[in-house]
Amino acid sequence: MPRPYTEGVDDQGGTRPDLLSLKPTPVSRPPLDLLARSRLMAKLDCAADTVLICAPAGYGKTVLLTQWLEGQPHNVAWLSPDQHNRNSLWPALLQALRRCPAVAPGILERFSGTEISAAEVLGDLAQVLAATGTTIRLVIDGVDGFAPAERDYWIPALLNHTGQPLQLALAFRDNSAVDPGPARLSGRLVELRTKDLAFTLDDINVLAAKTTTLMGMQQQRELFRQTAGWPACVVLALRYLREAAHPDAPLGDLAANNRQLSDYLDQQIFRALSYEERHVLSSTSVCRVVVAAQANTLAGNRNAGGVLSGLADDRGIVESAGSGRNVFLVHPLIRAYFRAGLARKQPDELLRLSRIAAQWHERVGEPAAALRHAMDSEDNHLIGGILERHGAALLGSGEVINVRRAITALPDALFAGSPKLCVVAALAYVESRQPTTATRYMAAANRSRVDDSPAELHELQALATARLSWFSDGWEGQDPRSTVDHAALRFSRQSNVRIEARMVSVTAALVEGRYGTAENEASAALIEATEAGNAYLAGKVYLKLAAIHSMQGHLRRACEALRLAEEKLPSHLWTAGAGRSVGALMHAAAGLLRADPAEALLFAGAGLSDLGQLGSSSKGVGAALRTTLEIVNACAQLDSGDRRHALEGLRQARLRISRDHVFAHPLAACVAVLEHTAALGLGHPDHARDVLEWAEERLPGTGELCLLRAQGPAGISRFDAALDRLKPLHTGAVKPVLEWTRLHVSVLECSIAIRTGRRTLAGKLLEEALATADELDVLRPLAIAPQEVMDLLVERAGACGPHEALVQRLLALRPPIDARRAQSLTPREREVLTLLPSHLSQEQMAAELHLSVNTVKTHIRIIYSKLGAGSRHDAVAAAYKTGYLP
Repeated sequence: MPRPYTEGVDDQGGTRPDLLSLKPTPVSRPPLDLLARSRLMAKLDCAADTVLICAPAGYGKTVLLTQWLEGQPHNVAWLSPDQHNRNSLWPALLQALRRCPAVAPGILERFSGTEISAAEVLGDLAQVLAATGTTIRLVIDGVDGFAPAERDYWIPALLNHTGQPLQLALAFRDNSAVDPGPARLSGRLVELRTKDLAFTLDDINVLAAKTTTLMGMQQQRELFRQTAGWPACVVLALRYLREAAHPDAPLGDLAANNRQLSDYLDQQIFRALSYEERHVLSSTSVCRVVVAAQANTLAGNRNAGGVLSGLADDRGIVESAGSGRNVFLVHPLIRAYFRAGLARKQPDELLRLSRIAAQWHERVGEPAAALRHAMDSEDNHLIGGILERHGAALLGSGEVINVRRAITALPDALFAGSPKLCVVAALAYVESRQPTTATRYMAAANRSRVDDSPAELHELQALATARLSWFSDGWEGQDPRSTVDHAALRFSRQSNVRIEARMVSVTAALVEGRYGTAENEASAALIEATEAGNAYLAGKVYLKLAAIHSMQGHLRRACEALRLAEEKLPSHLWTAGAGRSVGALMHAAAGLLRADPAEALLFAGAGLSDLGQLGSSSKGVGAALRTTLEIVNACAQLDSGDRRHALEGLRQARLRISRDHVFAHPLAACVAVLEHTAALGLGHPDHARDVLEWAEERLPGTGELCLLRAQGPAGISRFDAALDRLKPLHTGAVKPVLEWTRLHVSVLECSIAIRTGRRTLAGKLLEEALATADELDVLRPLAIAPQEVMDLLVERAGACGPHEALVQRLLALRPPIDARRAQSLTPREREVLTLLPSHLSQEQMAAELHLSVNTVKTHIRIIYSKLGAGSRHDAVAAAYKTGYLP
């Protein structure tokens, strides 16, 4: 087969960036093996009669056909307008067939090349070629390079005569060059278009590796985004990046910064366009997506939509979609080229077009797009006006980042005369969990507010005041629901305001511990958000539901609601507003309660690093988040082995929970159980007594207080007293604040049953504990259970029915044998252990503990055994190592 193109030439003679030129050493043969495109090869192999490949220049049509036909040149006839007279397609076709090795010399002598009847002559040609005994593959590379009269006459005739003994392969840039309508009906046609030929991200990765181009993953993604996989442009960009060799540097605007790439587009694409087409593409380059009416407005041309439609149908550089195919997406490189040209040569025109686009989008009810274009226009009054009119709605739909960027861009003078703009700014910063900044904007709004302000402004001020109140020290004295303005929010004409007002009520109900009311309000808000099609507010409601379930100790329900919130809130919105702090907190708490301290520490650290923006309030929502994260962080450190500092961390967090602290009751219940259990487990009875005294004052009439009162006696083998103190829980006289407290109770009762020889009861209690743990998805109380409970769990492994998977998870969490020995120390043994570092004799230790000397000796012997020590010195060293001695 004759070589179909010369080195560095693509398609219709245009210069092609040669893939081989990227390699450090020259290679003589065409670059067919740099990127094997097996998917496209497979589609071409399925072609029975005809192959049509239509794409702009630089999509590798010639390379693909050459790669497909390589190794079988004997039956290929190849012609292109560069090798023949463009005005004579039939003679060129005959010449290509005569050069085909499968066609015997002289067999085509009967044809002169001057025949004019396509139907007759092609029928005769088919008879002659049938004598070759093989299918001749006729490739016309660059159909649209031939004269229109020639191709419009001969190409349809060729399409109608394909089949044995002729297979036709046509490559062209302009879709109008070939009408395959009748051939499509046969079902024996394979078509490849621009999207088929574009490189994928994986293709770019492979090509970068084979051309030794150093690229970071972020650069690869950005290259794919900007080029949409346009092969020639990818190659030029890789050459540029190979010379730069900075894999972590930003890619920048390729169309604006890469001269070779822009020259290539200019020579191969734009010179073939009419002035009108170039003007329309330039005028609409300020928009990512444009509809026909908008294109007409931007270009000042009633036919601009028709021009884009023609480019979409024929040139492959514009995509059309939507009803009537009147929505257009210009190829990103084409758009970037024209936008860069405006920025360089006509910056004022670029600003004017952005201003027109902003006004058009606002007029058709698309405020988010309007704000983006207003920002591009650098028109502060236009930006401020859009924020005044649509800022609240934009925040309610999740446009937090863009609204804040717009606010930052505006001068202070605009805010001084606009209370509504100040309120929008306040709401934006509340949404971003920055109440200090929001408060400053609210103060400015109040200073410039007038008596006859419109109702909408009153509503937004009431909403901003309500949401800000939860972050202040005086939240308990400024319940926003008691004000007339807030009461009116439920009847607002704006659905986002009504939904946000319900969420304020959810927070109020949570603070008061009315969880049923909070869930009902959240459910109503969720229904309204769903009916309004507002995914952002629906995500925020799910976040509220997650908080409701979490504060009751229903971890499984909380995590399911959190999952739904994360689905509704994209990652950039999650980090910018609603989910940032609360989401980190709930992930951290889930990690702790699932006995995964590493995950708990990870999320707690992320949450704590973010809380600096929540202001200095010691009692509001920010303080509650901070305290909860500190509790989780300290407890996770304890579970990770850092026992010396964990107890002190829990104590410091507990002491920060004042009576008028928001969410004080569930926080007190949580820290009391965690800290008291940890103090007893580590052998610090004085610390445990301090927690109990605090809980007596702060948690009267709760199941948590019953648990704490029972844990102390159980630790010194006063089992009857312990069980007696748990009775109010079983009679229903008291209830726990947190559901997972019941799991601690079951573990304690199981331990007592084992130690009093009632193993049947212990087994039943263990089953109840497993069922509760499975229901709540809480493992930690079982994971830190006394050794006797763990031993019973080991005995029953394999026979726990529906809870077997949970048992295996718990067994996988068991610490090494040495740590288990340390955990098995009884409370009395821990008391003896605390005296070992002293210089007291065994007699003095017995007097200190009010025990007999023999009892002390027995305890010391057991301590040595459990710690793997042979002497008092070794026992003390082991105790310090495991954290049982501070």
